[in-house]
Amino acid sequence: MEAFRKYPETVRESLKVWAQAPKSAYYLFLTTVGINSITAGCQIFLVLYATETLKIIGSQYAIAAAFMAVGPVIPVLIAGFRMDISGRKRYLLLGYLLYIPAMLLFVVANFYLLLVAFFILGLANILEANGSQALLGDLIPREKRGKALGCLQFFMYITQAFAYLLVGFLYSYIATWVPFVLLAVAALPLGLVVAFKISDPKIQEN
Repeated sequence: MEAFRKYPETVRESLKVWAQAPKSAYYLFLTTVGINSITAGCQIFLVLYATETLKIIGSQYAIAAAFMAVGPVIPVLIAGFRMDISGRKRYLLLGYLLYIPAMLLFVVANFYLLLVAFFILGLANILEANGSQALLGDLIPREKRGKALGCLQFFMYITQAFAYLLVGFLYSYIATWVPFVLLAVAALPLGLVVAFKISDPKIQEN
């Protein structure tokens, strides 16, 4: 009961961290919540669309899913080294923009296009996750990062719940391809926010 009573105060304290953070951190918060919510909603329908609509057999889908996990490893490793030298923003932005070709290829894929689409999707997921976390570490002081991450996760999971309902409705009652095109379309304005509203700090936090 004591934990529940302190819950609203904890949320307020977490929000204060973002209110006091640089403008770039605020926009990073919005874009991260937005892209991760839509992506999470689409992820649970990838296998259904591939097997039921695209008629990809289960073994082929398993190969493509494994390729999505393993394929981007080398380019992501290179990007990680370059990110420390040339800044996080450009790789974060690249992650957002890669969702566009990944989803557009996915909705019309055969097995070989599925491999390409999943490679790009895996790369997009990792670049977005690594870029946002690294940039968050640069923008938020160390002593406040725990609160900032907790607040981010809190709102991300809430919006993901609504995204699951929205994507499920679109998939079931509008058209099976609509959620994936929605992700491709949403990635562009969110990427523009990253491009024009988020900046790498001159001094990176330790």
